Amino acid sequence: MTNLDTNPKKLTPKERYEFLINARNFHYDNFNKWMTYFYVAIGALFVGYYTISSTEDLRNEKIILIVLGYITSLFWYWSSKGYYFWNINFITLVNDCETNTLKLKKKKRVYSVFANKKTQNNYINPISGANISTSKIAILFSFIITVVWGILLLEKLKEIDIYIIWEILVSLFITLLLSYFIPKYLLKSKIDHFPDLEIEQNR
Repeated sequence: MTNLDTNPKKLTPKERYEFLINARNFHYDNFNKWMTYFYVAIGALFVGYYTISSTEDLRNEKIILIVLGYITSLFWYWSSKGYYFWNINFITLVNDCETNTLKLKKKKRVYSVFANKKTQNNYINPISGANISTSKIAILFSFIITVVWGILLLEKLKEIDIYIIWEILVSLFITLLLSYFIPKYLLKSKIDHFPDLEIEQNR
């Protein structure tokens, strides 16, 4: 009997290429599903807070909603950064497969070439496209929303009047501090056992 563990099926270059693309697409689809949960949760929390914000009572409820809004936005921000990290990994692997495994000529590649870079690349024309990273915009947008929730939280928790610039700086500092320690030591994916191919890529 053949031992499947000791004699694994060897992927052909084409199968490896298709496997990488399918893995990348699966990751992309899952990310879109996760983002929908965050959009709904953050939207519901904002509507809930806005609904009771004009009332003089319900002080504790307001703080709870703001805390939940801040935490949810922070998770959204971290998820966006995590997706971008893994997406770059998959794209790099696909590019490497096209170049070094399939050995495709430059004009025959899909993920490591671009068609007509200057076409529809106009930052001024309001009805033209432009070379803008939607992934980076998503990260920046989630970061801004998190900072805004942080400002609202500081407004509710402060005991003395402070300037708005101080609130913004404190919210930025706390968000960046939490984004460094918590994801790095508690939320990062376990990839230490994966070999690092150290593929050259453009930043």
